[in-house]
Parts: sequence; C-alpha cells; structure tokens
Amino acid sequence: MSARTNLGLMLRRAYRIRALAGSETRKAALRIMHPGLCIDRASFVGPGCTFDLGPGATVVVVDCQITRHVTIGAGREAELMLLCDYIGPGATIVARRRISIGSGTKIAEQAVIRDANHDHSVPLTEGRFVEDPISIGEDVWVAAGACVLAGVRIGDRATIGARAVVTKDVVEGATAVGVPARTVRTGDC
Repeated sequence: MSARTNLGLMLRRAYRIRALAGSETRKAALRIMHPGLCIDRASFVGPGCTFDLGPGATVVVVDCQITRHVTIGAGREAELMLLCDYIGPGATIVARRRISIGSGTKIAEQAVIRDANHDHSVPLTEGRFVEDPISIGEDVWVAAGACVLAGVRIGDRATIGARAVVTKDVVEGATAVGVPARTVRTGDC
C-alpha cells in the first residue's frame, strides 16, 4: 500500500472515531433531557438532530443510524418505536399517538412520517388534531421526500416511491408511488 492510501485510511478511521464520540455525547445529553427516551448503544445520532418529547411520551430507538438534521417528535403520552436501520438527512418523524417502524426499514432523506392531521371541524387557530396510529413493517424502503400520513399501515418489504404521499394502507411486498400514492406492483410478481 502506498503512503497516500495509508494516510487516506487513517483519516477515514479518525473521522469515524470522532463521529462515534460525537454520537455518544449527543445520546447522553438526550437521555438527560428526555427521560422518556430509550436509545441503545448500537444506535448512532448525527449532528443537528432534534428530539422533542412531550410529557409522558415514550421513544424507543434500537440499532438505528439517525443521520444529520433529523427531527424526531412525540406528543404528550405518545409512543414512537424506531427499530429501523436508517433515517436519512432532514427526515421528520412525529407521533401524537403512536408510530411503529420495524427492523430493517430504511427511511431516505427528507421523508416525513406523521400520525396526526389538523382537525378541520374547528378553526385551525384552535390547534386541534385528529390522530391515527401508523405502522410500518420490517424491511420497508421509504424513498426520498415520501410522506406517510395518519392511519396508514405499510406491510413488510414494501417500497414507497420518491415524493409519494401515502394516505392508504400498502400491502406486504407492494410498491406504491405518486400523489396520492397508489400501488403499481404487488409482492406477488
């Protein structure tokens, strides 16, 4: 190996060590600030991430790489289970009641997952919401900029296309694209 290759390897290792140390510091600070947050040692939290937990909220993060500038929120007494492998830069996940994301699932950059919508039976200034839990199965791919809305269930091994707006359930193994998202391929193929 050349000296240049060795230097490159050493620099990448040093960067990785620094990133891991930063993640451990961020996780320790988050645990202190949010008693309802349970984040395991295998998880990584990148710089610029925001966690906002209401009173009594529970957020569980297991073996998940949360990249930079991700927003995670949980309202009063809400439950958020993040067993997913990866959450891309700028993604937003906000639970007002309950969101569950299975293991092996990957969420790309700028994706949005929210289990509540404004209650339009009253003026918006009242700030009331209609909540409906979201369940995302295992080994699901949620592509860049996709939006998963309240009350949706996404089955295992499903694919959500880029910029899709998911308003209805997606069955196991299916691919859903568009606005609103529609199934273009089922897992039977």
